[in-house]
Amino acid sequence: MEQTFTNSQGRAVPSTAVAESSYTTQQSRLERVLQSYRDTNDPDLLEEIIQTARKVLETSTEDNAKLLHTLAWALYKRYKEVIDDYGDLEEAMKLERKAIEASPSGSMDRQRFSYWLALQLGDYFYHTRNLDDVDEAIGLIKSSLDKFPDESPTKAAHMANLGILLKEKYSVLRVNDDFESGCKSLETAIASSPEDQNTIATWLEKLADLYDAKHGNSGRLEDLETVCRLRRDSLSATADDRERDKLARRIQLARTLYELFEETRNLSELQESITLTRETVAVTPEDDPEWLDRIRKLNVTIYILYHETGDSKDLEEAINVVKRYLEKASKDHPHWSEQLSNYANYLDSLHSRTGDLAHLEEAVEFGRMSLKDIPKNSPNLQIVLGNLSIVLSRRSMIRGSMVDLEESVSYARTALEVTPSDCPSRYIQLHNLGSMLLKRFSRNQENLSDLNQGIALLREALTSISSTNPEMESILSRLASALDTRHDKFGSSDDLEEGIEIARKAIASMGNPFVERPTSISTLAALLKKRFRAGGSLEDIIEAIAISQKTLESMPEGSPFRTDLWTTLGDLFATKFGTTWVTSDLEEAVSSYRCAVEHPTGNILRRIIAATSVMPLCLSLQDAYDIGRTAIDLVPGIATARSLETGDRQHLLSFARGLAASVTGAAIRLKKDPSEALAILEQGRGILGSSLDDIRTDIKELQQAFPQLAERFMRLREELEPSTGSHFSDELEEDRGLRRRNAAENFDDLLDEIRKKPGFEDFLGPLTTDQIRAAAAYGPIVVINSSWMGCEGIVIERERITSMVFKDLDDGELMERAEGFDLGTPDMLEWLWDTITGRVLEALGFTETPPNQQEWPHAWWIPTGPLSRFPLHASGRHRERSGRAVMDRVISSYSPSLRALVHGRRQRVVTAGPTEALLIDAEHTENHPHLPQARAEIKVVSKICESMAIRPVSVGQSKQDVLSCLRNCKIFHFAGHGYTNGDDPSKSHLCLSDTSDPLTVGDILKLNLHEASPFLAYLSACSTGRVQDDKFIDESIHLISAFQLAGFRHVIGTLWKVRDKHCVDVARVTYEAIREGGMTDDSVCRGLHKATRMLRDSWLESFDKKRERLVQGDEKGTRNVIPCDDEEEIIVGLVPAYWVPYVHFGV
Repeated sequence: MEQTFTNSQGRAVPSTAVAESSYTTQQSRLERVLQSYRDTNDPDLLEEIIQTARKVLETSTEDNAKLLHTLAWALYKRYKEVIDDYGDLEEAMKLERKAIEASPSGSMDRQRFSYWLALQLGDYFYHTRNLDDVDEAIGLIKSSLDKFPDESPTKAAHMANLGILLKEKYSVLRVNDDFESGCKSLETAIASSPEDQNTIATWLEKLADLYDAKHGNSGRLEDLETVCRLRRDSLSATADDRERDKLARRIQLARTLYELFEETRNLSELQESITLTRETVAVTPEDDPEWLDRIRKLNVTIYILYHETGDSKDLEEAINVVKRYLEKASKDHPHWSEQLSNYANYLDSLHSRTGDLAHLEEAVEFGRMSLKDIPKNSPNLQIVLGNLSIVLSRRSMIRGSMVDLEESVSYARTALEVTPSDCPSRYIQLHNLGSMLLKRFSRNQENLSDLNQGIALLREALTSISSTNPEMESILSRLASALDTRHDKFGSSDDLEEGIEIARKAIASMGNPFVERPTSISTLAALLKKRFRAGGSLEDIIEAIAISQKTLESMPEGSPFRTDLWTTLGDLFATKFGTTWVTSDLEEAVSSYRCAVEHPTGNILRRIIAATSVMPLCLSLQDAYDIGRTAIDLVPGIATARSLETGDRQHLLSFARGLAASVTGAAIRLKKDPSEALAILEQGRGILGSSLDDIRTDIKELQQAFPQLAERFMRLREELEPSTGSHFSDELEEDRGLRRRNAAENFDDLLDEIRKKPGFEDFLGPLTTDQIRAAAAYGPIVVINSSWMGCEGIVIERERITSMVFKDLDDGELMERAEGFDLGTPDMLEWLWDTITGRVLEALGFTETPPNQQEWPHAWWIPTGPLSRFPLHASGRHRERSGRAVMDRVISSYSPSLRALVHGRRQRVVTAGPTEALLIDAEHTENHPHLPQARAEIKVVSKICESMAIRPVSVGQSKQDVLSCLRNCKIFHFAGHGYTNGDDPSKSHLCLSDTSDPLTVGDILKLNLHEASPFLAYLSACSTGRVQDDKFIDESIHLISAFQLAGFRHVIGTLWKVRDKHCVDVARVTYEAIREGGMTDDSVCRGLHKATRMLRDSWLESFDKKRERLVQGDEKGTRNVIPCDDEEEIIVGLVPAYWVPYVHFGV
């Protein structure tokens, strides 16, 4: 029996009648919504069409082919236009197949439904990449084509879609027949010229996509040019009211133009691409999700334009645009980290452009942020790591930070490790790591693996890059520089010639006239100069000058790298002058160097190097002084980088070696006021020690007057103390480095604030003339200055400051003697007396030995440059026994600088506290000779200390044990071996039992013992006051000065090797004198003076006995006795005297 339902009037009706009524209602509704969609093209109506069609199908009693197609069509439309739901597409295909099955064979409906299925299969293929799907789609469309007349618009649409499907197939299989057929189909459709221009625009775009796929396969420029032409035509054919299509096609054309630029390096294509991208950004609302991606592309292309043109406006715009991105984007945006990294790059370029270090600091900061935020599985991780590596290495080159450089190498290595071996841009990371290793080798040339690995990586990078790639020049340039370095190390002519060849290729590959960093030019110039010096032609120098001048002309006026080129030109013209002796070459050299020194944005180190090079070339002493005076004012800029570690600052200051002495010498010879000359010398040398003294100064008066300022001073001091060497995580090390940099800036600001307070105007400032003269209250201070001009003296007395020129001494003789190993021979001591010290003492009125019981005068010596190695205190004509010797007229002490002496005297003498003597007996040290007298020496010292109520303390010989006890001792006495590191004075050390972990200068400098103010460090070891390499001589950083800077009031050490058997006597006499003198400041130097005079007298007695033992022979002078050992050499004055090396540094 048929089921019935009750209607709203309460009447029963058959169920079939209800169904028919519902079906009719929904069908009518569906038709209304479909018509509305046709009228408005409103995608929001698709949802209602889908829901209504489903209801109609639910009430339909049989499969309705048209209804099935309608639902399939609506789902497909929603997939295409609204939500890109893969499920919609799959359901649409199933429904379309049902519609086809429900249609009569050969009917127009069946043909139409098959066409739509083909379109759906084409999109499905995009997801699945299953060739069966696209082949079925192609077959369906082909089967329908014959059923339309040629002039039919429908046939044109089918032809176009066939071309699109063939494009998709070609993109996978790369079969040329598919490409040809696809082109023919699309071109035929376009040629049919339908009235709808937007349709033509769409087909042109698809044809462009097909050629784009072809270009990806062939790499032919002609194909890419065709893509560009078709995209232009497509954009032109798009109606203005089709804003969405126009925007999409503008984006595609911009992309294609950029790709075309990459191949042609035609600026007009890049500029047009940027213009189009600007337009897309302008019409995109900032709240549109696509806006971020579009503005990202804009800043990248503008930055690339900057690298092509060098126009600072382009760089400024790139920075402003990327800032807009960063202001709007959130950290979860897919390109967030990449854009932070880009911003770091742009700031790096801004630093290169302006020389402003603040931009580089900011670049490092944003580089770190980008690495912190990027997901570790991001495909851009290698880029972010590489970019951070670059900015860190840049900062390390400018600031001298080895921590930065090590970090840079680490990031570069990680970047290469995470880059897939088949990555097309792998060459970037190969180049980067190779460059970082070579930079590290430049700081430590003992590590040859860095040099060799760096060269190998660069060669590998060259094998994986096309000859037209703009990075080619950079890689070639770096390789040429590496070969130059290896040539310097080993002298291989093959490296020199290959380096020249590669540098020429690098220059030839430069694609535009703008040069941000003239590395290739400088490298080729350096190589050509070296080939010339190795016997090459003057043409090498002429060529190098020509390319350097041409590059200089093209560089922006404000570029910091003009300093580099001017310095290169100065070197080249100076080299040329050495051959031609043409005055104009010398004038060009001086002019070029001078431009380098005076260029305001130039790298400070480069400007200082240029100054040290040009001063000896100046025809006028006044010009030399003026140039040097400009440069000396730059030295604090590298020296006061308080945030750097000691070794880094030491490295930076080595570039200024000799500069202060040269300017001081010129000032004295120009008869400038001696106090002005002295101020110049103090400003440009001994800076590392002075900066440590600054932060460790006694601030008791400041605490009493301005306690809040003193509190801030102490907090900053703690942050700026040399690091303890603990190993932190990268993140903690990064935070610590940032804190130190901030503390350094705040410290300088605090000094300015303190100096504004009454009574503190000179706080930690340069010494005033009154302060300088006051320093001579305990005896005259004698500064002996040496430079390329010769030797000068500045004598500071309580009433006056005077200067003198030692005219009999020239630089050549001084350097020749300084390079020898006979600085302590009688002949050398006599020469020093005759040329320098004798004249000084005569000027001071010290003309004879003080009578017994009379107070001896005390003189402090401050030698500079090569003279720092000479034993001024021991000079004299000792063999004459005439009293014409320094030690027979005055007691001598040394100081690294006048400021160090004044600072030491300002430190409070602490009488309370520990009264312990830390005594180290290093008689046996692995890999060093046995010292049989070391134990006896310690016993003697221990006994004397006990007699002074100072408790001797012996500890294990581990470094930590020694460092711990140093904090609590009054006296430190070390009897053992010392070692001088020529490459890095901060690594010079006292040898402990654990030879793998010695007590280094760097370790000692980390100690701040000023509060305890320990009395004496006695270093009875070899060469504790020696600086081996001339480039570090101005800073006087050695074991003796390290103990002074740590806080010891007095330090006794040696200038070179000493004999074990004499150390006991020197120590005994010295300590006995200290005991007799009541452990006063004066007792230390008097004790050492007494000990060395005693040894000298003993040496003279031995000298006489050995001379008597020599048999003169007969009247013809023939010998019949051959002297043993070194007797004859001693007599003629060729062997160093063993009593000479002992020296006292202190207040």
